[in-house]
Amino acid sequence: MTPGDTRPSTPDALALNPTVALLRMLLERNGTWALCKVFGAFALFLALHLVRVPLVLLVRILAGVIGELDGYTTRQITTPPRGPINHYYDPATTTAAGSWEHTRVRT
Repeated sequence: MTPGDTRPSTPDALALNPTVALLRMLLERNGTWALCKVFGAFALFLALHLVRVPLVLLVRILAGVIGELDGYTTRQITTPPRGPINHYYDPATTTAAGSWEHTRVRT
């Protein structure tokens, strides 16, 4: 402490909370309209972030769904067929030649 147990003063006489002191200095130096603009900008900042959160969640959900669809499509394409590919012709009645000229349609 200083001699005489008095508290030292600061040049701007800042309060315990520096944010409050800065806002008070803004109000004193620039007026109420400048303080309203600061609070308006802060409110717009908060509103944009509140709008952004659901959009980010939607994008993450869509990315997950697209990833699942991509995996499903890849599995379907790379898996070999389990049966005959041409379902219009019965493999038991077609000849071994495999040409379209030798196939017979079962009636």
